[in-house]
Amino acid sequence: MHYDWLIIDGYNLLHKAPELARMLGSDIQSARHRLVRLAEATALGMARQTTIVFDGREAGSDAALTSGCLEVFFSPGNLSADSVIERLVCKFPTPGKILVVTSDHAEHDTVSSAGAHTMSSEEFMERCGREAKRKTGRRTPPGQEPKLGDLFPDGI
Repeated sequence: MHYDWLIIDGYNLLHKAPELARMLGSDIQSARHRLVRLAEATALGMARQTTIVFDGREAGSDAALTSGCLEVFFSPGNLSADSVIERLVCKFPTPGKILVVTSDHAEHDTVSSAGAHTMSSEEFMERCGREAKRKTGRRTPPGQEPKLGDLFPDGI
């Protein structure tokens, strides 16, 4: 199914990519940037519009991470990313045309009850991995750098 809007719980998704989760402690900006670029190709095939929402004091969007088809938004200090996502879903005229990516069970239940569809962060990361493999022929898991063996077909 193709959705009108894909909304991603940013930090929830970041924690599902081991390589990116490790980066969070030392270089949070690079971890977010890599996640956005990783999600971008997959999101294009899933929805017309994609928004990644991160918790943060930097309320507003990040022009360095935003592209033509993907917007990155930081929740204001008085709201969590979950609250922002819930408000976006509830204010959208047709919530049934929204897909929310999160593995937070409470968030899943809240947006589902409002009519939105959900996908776990793990499932989305698997989809990103399949998309990257399809596009480049690589077998590298999402968020990880390729190793020499990843570039050769099985059996060589």
